[in-house]
Amino acid sequence: MAITQRLVKGSALTHAELDANFTTLVDADTVLTDAVALNTARTQVVEDASTANTIPGSQWVSDGAGGGEFIRVQGWQQVLDTDTTVGSPSQTIATGVRTLWTNDGGAGNIKKLPSDIGVSDTLWDTVTNTITPIAAFDTYNLRIEFKVQDYAGTTPDLRIELDIGGGLGTIVSQTIPLLKGGSEQAVTMSFPVFAGTTFLANGGGIYVTFTGTGSCKIFGSTVVIVRESKNYV
Repeated sequence: MAITQRLVKGSALTHAELDANFTTLVDADTVLTDAVALNTARTQVVEDASTANTIPGSQWVSDGAGGGEFIRVQGWQQVLDTDTTVGSPSQTIATGVRTLWTNDGGAGNIKKLPSDIGVSDTLWDTVTNTITPIAAFDTYNLRIEFKVQDYAGTTPDLRIELDIGGGLGTIVSQTIPLLKGGSEQAVTMSFPVFAGTTFLANGGGIYVTFTGTGSCKIFGSTVVIVRESKNYV
């Protein structure tokens, strides 16, 4: 209810108008007091959490209900395969054979992971050779790198796919042409992706299909996985 002012009304206030003014002021004071109390309580929650927090680089994330937590949302992992020369390739792929790309992490496994990574403690599983997202509807940026050599054919190429199984199967696909002659060539593929429930349940495998003559050798494999955001809805 609005306050009735004598200057606006142009005459003395009635008893009812005066009482209504006091009621409005009391109600407004109650609302303000409740708001201050709620803000104080929320501030205390944040301060208490901050005191207990031991996660470097984390930030406060509200749960939408007056609470929340400190969490390091973003993080990344880089995994390098043991076999780094064509003399000892990690894979020899025959033409026309769709093959799961492997990376054993033997030459390097550098991790600066999100704080909610869980017991798996990895974004790339070196046993199953799959990308392992943390939670449904997280978003990621992926970069796959390797070298290819000793291949032949008139128009050789590689098709690289991200396959998450289930009813969805391949969700990313790119065909990369190779140079004639089979000399060493660096291959890089980068792409953003979100982790739906199928991706979360199955993980994601990188598959390579060589089209050419004979086979090709793959070595020097690297995968970089970056979690960009976490879903809170």
